[in-house]
Amino acid sequence: MGGLKKVFCSKIKASSLMEVIVATTILLTVFAIAIFTLNNLLLSTVQKETQSMETQLEKLRYQYTNQQLKIPISYREDEFIIAVQKMNQNKQQFVVFSITNSKTNKSVTKKQLFYETSKTISQ
Repeated sequence: MGGLKKVFCSKIKASSLMEVIVATTILLTVFAIAIFTLNNLLLSTVQKETQSMETQLEKLRYQYTNQQLKIPISYREDEFIIAVQKMNQNKQQFVVFSITNSKTNKSVTKKQLFYETSKTISQ
């Protein structure tokens, strides 16, 4: 019985209330900053997701350069609206490749110089 009294009556070392509040505040602040940072990263990634559109445009430019694509052309593929057309600007002719995602309304456009001999120079 005497041994049990010593175990329960011995002083337990603990932090003061002020130390616990400060540690909790610091921890919550770090977590809040981390959550906001991750949220911004994810949102910017979703908003700037144009890699698949860029890839599709490069395929179209390759086809045009190798005379496998006739212009003007416009069609819809999955959620993309694709258009390739000739344009005059400052007495020069360009081929404009544009692709628009119908779900997100994002679009990517690239221009390439047009020559009658079907040789092109990228811009």
